[in-house]
Amino acid sequence: MAKGLQHYTITLITEGPVFIGSGKSIGKKEYIFDSRHNLVHIPDLVKMNRFFLENRLEKAYEEYMLHDGRDFAAWLRANRIDERQYRSWIRYSIDSGDAVFEQRGKKEIAAFTKDAYGCPYVPGSSLKGALRTILLSAEVLNNPSRFRESKTTVKTAELRQGSKGNLSREVKQAEQSAFHILNRNEERKSDAVNDLFCGLRIGDSEPLRVDNLTLCQKIDVTREGVSKRLPILRECIQPGTEIRFPLTIDPRYCKYTPKDISTAAVQFAQFYDKCFLEKFPLQEIQGGGNMYLGGGCGYASKTVTYPLLGEQDVRRVSQIINASLNRNVAMQHKHNRDESKGVSPHMLKCTQYGGQLYEMGACTLQIQ
Repeated sequence: MAKGLQHYTITLITEGPVFIGSGKSIGKKEYIFDSRHNLVHIPDLVKMNRFFLENRLEKAYEEYMLHDGRDFAAWLRANRIDERQYRSWIRYSIDSGDAVFEQRGKKEIAAFTKDAYGCPYVPGSSLKGALRTILLSAEVLNNPSRFRESKTTVKTAELRQGSKGNLSREVKQAEQSAFHILNRNEERKSDAVNDLFCGLRIGDSEPLRVDNLTLCQKIDVTREGVSKRLPILRECIQPGTEIRFPLTIDPRYCKYTPKDISTAAVQFAQFYDKCFLEKFPLQEIQGGGNMYLGGGCGYASKTVTYPLLGEQDVRRVSQIINASLNRNVAMQHKHNRDESKGVSPHMLKCTQYGGQLYEMGACTLQIQ
């Protein structure tokens, strides 16, 4: 077997909008909604405040930020600042897509990750985390006897209400069984030096263009096909965008080949469809592909719970999800009733783009 480093390119084709959050949000009064052109303008705050100082509007703007309930576009019109003037201090603009902007109560926008030059990109760590889930799921599905103990502990572990850390120890146990096989530290199997993923490196994606972004609103879809819009807006990569990453495999440590990764992605997607996606009205929802990436995709695409427990154990999945929420939120979401619905969670995470519903985060993975 060749011992040298092997270099490839991973290409993701977005089948649905993809969101990779920067952790920052754009406040309700920090963007301009241009309804005439269906755009959202994000100002450069330094240039904008310089404009206000030069035009003696700093006190009016301060008063607006503290006490005025109008949206920013309405305030600009009231102060006779038109598009020709504010265009000079706009950092970037994106298509507002199918997001609904009410007259009152404008929403914050969760910002996409961007590099130092303001270009959107996907960190390699985000993709590597998604592939880790996919490959672990494939190991569980292909070697059930090897993970019998992990399955038993996931089924029987005590769950603490409101704890996000439920089953973290049990999942780590499954990961160690699958990946910690290098024996570089024989005394401590959990040591990261034993993890075969040290031989699989994924760099950050090539920079994308700002016009690859669109604004998407969170939409939950029930088993009956009822859509519910939620007051959450995200900057997302548009469907049909190609995202490229450098992949390096060191075969001395990593046993997986590009074919293994692609096969695991298809297997995970097929199992996900069977356990979860097929419970919803597929004819109305666009998506597809062989993997899911980013925020807002939903529990079933981010975890190995279904591969460990199997398609039929909806009851235990619902218990796990319910226990991860604090008591008040759990009462609102009612995951304890998921078993009667035949699927858990009982909402499919979607958004709307071009008048069509799409699954969030759906992608097609290719490796060359």
